[in-house]
Amino acid sequence: MKTSLLAALMLTSFSSLASAQVDINGVWFPAGGAGQSPRELPLNDFGKKLQDEYLAAFAIDDDPGGWCVSPGLPRSIWGAPFPVEIVQTDAFINMFWEGYFQYRKIYMEGFPRPEPILNTGMGYSVGHWEGETLVVETTNLREYPYMRRLPNTDTATIVERIAVENRTSEDGITTRYITNQLTLTDERLYTQPITVNGNLRWSPENTIMEYSCSEGIYDQHLQEKGLQVPDFNP
Repeated sequence: MKTSLLAALMLTSFSSLASAQVDINGVWFPAGGAGQSPRELPLNDFGKKLQDEYLAAFAIDDDPGGWCVSPGLPRSIWGAPFPVEIVQTDAFINMFWEGYFQYRKIYMEGFPRPEPILNTGMGYSVGHWEGETLVVETTNLREYPYMRRLPNTDTATIVERIAVENRTSEDGITTRYITNQLTLTDERLYTQPITVNGNLRWSPENTIMEYSCSEGIYDQHLQEKGLQVPDFNP
C-alpha cells in the first residue's frame, strides 16, 4: 500500500513538473531583438589590448563568418538569416541551426547525463524550468578569439533565460515567439557580465536546408595574409 502511494505521489509530482514546461518543439526563424550586440564591450585592460591589436591587423573581410568558421555561443542565439529546429524531451533539448550546421544539446536536471569532455563552440549546457522559463547554464565553451564580435575565452560561462510569448499584430494575427536573454560572464576579457537578447518566431513553413562549409578555408586565408588571431594564453 505504501509503495503504491509513493508511486502515485511521484507520478503526480512528475506530471506537475512536466505540465509546467512550455512546448518549444518545431522550427523557428530569427526575429531580431533589442540589445543583440553591445556597441561598446566592457573590456578590461587585457581585452582592450587584444582588441586594439586585432582591429589594427584585421579588416572586416578577414573576420571568420564569411570563411566558414561557426560562431558558437553566445553569438548563435541571433540565428543569422537561417532557421533553427528544436526537439524537446523531458531529459534533453536538441537545437539544430541551419547556419553552419551547428548542433546544441541541453541536458535537463534530474536526468542522467554524461560528463563534459572537450570545450566546444556550443559548450556543455544544463537546464531546468523555473515556472514557464527555461534556465540554461553553459560551461566548457571553446574560445572565440575574433575581437570584432563578442569574443570569449574558454573560461567563459553563460546563463540563459528562455521563454515563449504570444504577440498579436495590428491585423489581429497572433504568433508565438521564443525570447532568449543571455548573460555572458568572462572575467579574463570583461569587467562585468554582458547581457544580450535574441528572438525566434514560430515558423512551421520553414525547413532545414543543407549548409556546407569548412574551417580549413579560413585557416588558409589567415596563413596567406600572415595573420594570427589573439592568444588568450600568452
